[in-house]
Amino acid sequence: MKVFLPLFAVLLLVACKAGEFTPERRALYELNRPDCQKTPERCVGDYPW
Repeated sequence: MKVFLPLFAVLLLVACKAGEFTPERRALYELNRPDCQKTPERCVGDYPW
């Protein structure tokens, strides 16, 4: 049990870092998202689709 709790804490910290995007990946993600102010026909209720 003493080994399990520190291992669990480390796994939680690793999981938090795993969800972050690199700047290159963030740029690719933003590339295909329409700007609802400029192209409202590509949005439904101010949400891109």
